[in-house]
Amino acid sequence: MTRIAVVGGGPSGLSLAKLLTERGARDITIFEAGPRPGGKSWTLYDGAAVAEMGTCYTTLSHWVVKRWMREKGIQLERNGRVLFDGTGFMKYVNQGGGPPFAVQALRYFWDGADLRRRLAKPNPSQDTINEAAMSILDWLRVRKLPKVELFLHRIITIMGYGFLDETPAVQAHRWCDIILFVSGALNQLHMPVEGWSEFWRRLAEDLDVRLNCPVSRIERNGDGVWLTSPEGREAFDWVVCAMPLDEFGQLVETPTDAEKFVNQSVQWQGYTTALVASDNWFEDWHVEGYSDTVVPGARLGRLVGARRETYEEELGGHLYVTGQLSRGLTQDELREIAMAELEAKGVNVTNFVLQKSWKYFAQYSMDAVRNGLLGLMRDMQGEQNTWYTGSTFSFEAVSHISNFNARLAKEMQRRSADRPATRTQPQ
Repeated sequence: MTRIAVVGGGPSGLSLAKLLTERGARDITIFEAGPRPGGKSWTLYDGAAVAEMGTCYTTLSHWVVKRWMREKGIQLERNGRVLFDGTGFMKYVNQGGGPPFAVQALRYFWDGADLRRRLAKPNPSQDTINEAAMSILDWLRVRKLPKVELFLHRIITIMGYGFLDETPAVQAHRWCDIILFVSGALNQLHMPVEGWSEFWRRLAEDLDVRLNCPVSRIERNGDGVWLTSPEGREAFDWVVCAMPLDEFGQLVETPTDAEKFVNQSVQWQGYTTALVASDNWFEDWHVEGYSDTVVPGARLGRLVGARRETYEEELGGHLYVTGQLSRGLTQDELREIAMAELEAKGVNVTNFVLQKSWKYFAQYSMDAVRNGLLGLMRDMQGEQNTWYTGSTFSFEAVSHISNFNARLAKEMQRRSADRPATRTQPQ
């Protein structure tokens, strides 16, 4: 039986371990450096307040996660009304020219599905690779889809997935597929009542998760892998990188050329959420966004949106989670910008409760995509007895990570069937 070490106890590591277990794997150990499972799915609990500071809603794409939520007794509640610049979001979208939004969306889906189909071939053409490397802004403008462009301001940039002129088409299409559009149109966006942190805690109960157990060294040879942690040095057949690859690379004795290339090809964007209390901000809708902060060229750090959570008198009143694209900015700088933006909107902040900055959205270099990044990331799976998951290899959203892991678990099971479980002690 193959013994597997998973380094990282966030959504990618936990969901892959769960999926492998459902396929019959029995010897999986998850090493998590922090005191709790869940990674960027981080919920603040304070009295009656339950505020999501990381992962927020589920869509129709979360079919794997929703099944586990049902099994674990996690309830879901539907998101409320969304405004953009103080009015309905589709009013903003329809300011774009050209045919009706439905017509443009159909063209977007058709051409996007065709791109994904061509990329899935064993040897996609260079023209296909070049198309995948285009910015999503250029991809849309070639096809004259201005309404979809405005639509993506909300579901890409506000969500922390980069400005449209910087995000490669391949990454935009991974997230913004027909299922996401339908989820929004039918308001099938839900949040767990008990909180994402509670969901991952319950899921982790079924798994061998070692908390407060950071890995300090990873040794690999042709026969196996050895991990050093506070609990000692242990041998495994395979290791799974379920953490940022650049951090994983600092643990391994000798990073592979593929690992080095991927690290050089990715720039982490950063996203910061803050929990603030106010006695005069919006109460009649759930989410609002601001167009001037999400257009290409907007200043980093400005508020891209806000979500109303609950009322908690002891924390200062109505609670709101704000979002900021935060690459290269300190928490002090981000707080100063946020407070200035809130003051300009006339918001009276009664309490700045909490601020969390995340290493977020591994944005691909467009040149690296043109030079074979996607094929390399596919082919390196299993090399040096190492497998890779998480936002770099799939996408930041939990739905895409878990669906990616469903395919990865199937491939790992297939290869495990013929693999001898022998490990030679490295020198």
